[in-house]
Amino acid sequence: MPNTTIDVIFARRSVRAYTDRRPDDETVDLLARTALAAPSGSNSQPVNVIVVRNSALIREAEQAVIAYFEKQGETAVLDRIKSRNNKVFYDAPVSFFLAVKNKSAADVGIAAENIAIAAASLGLGSVILGLPGVIFNDPDTAAHWKSRLGFPDGYEFGLAVAAGYAADTGKAHSIDLKKISYIF
Repeated sequence: MPNTTIDVIFARRSVRAYTDRRPDDETVDLLARTALAAPSGSNSQPVNVIVVRNSALIREAEQAVIAYFEKQGETAVLDRIKSRNNKVFYDAPVSFFLAVKNKSAADVGIAAENIAIAAASLGLGSVILGLPGVIFNDPDTAAHWKSRLGFPDGYEFGLAVAAGYAADTGKAHSIDLKKISYIF
């Protein structure tokens, strides 16, 4: 039984390389709205979407993430970032910062997945990012970045999603069917 939604879910990959082609404003707005269409506990709608298309600002945030790990002496994380050409947002032309009230991890995760699946359905690549959260957790940089990105009062970083036209399709991960249990 063909099902486009299921096909998109299984075909979606985490993309870590993008072309220079930028999604149009209508597409970016549609992706932002998909985050707000996500269900939330008690319909609390705790997610606020901040769309960043300014590549210089995204690079600045990327450098702040790297500086955080350098300051912490986290060589394993730095080596991983270095292996990805010192990229955190992978030169994606748009990044969605999902700010959230009450640290609602489930709600922000659903919103991020909505963006990722919608992007794939529109022929775009995406990657869901938790790593940028360090610049919001560091007392030395949190207020600066919340202000710079226009976080509403009372909101914290939840996740980010980088998106654009994929230069690389990403790699499929294997599905471990042993992680499914049935109780009758």
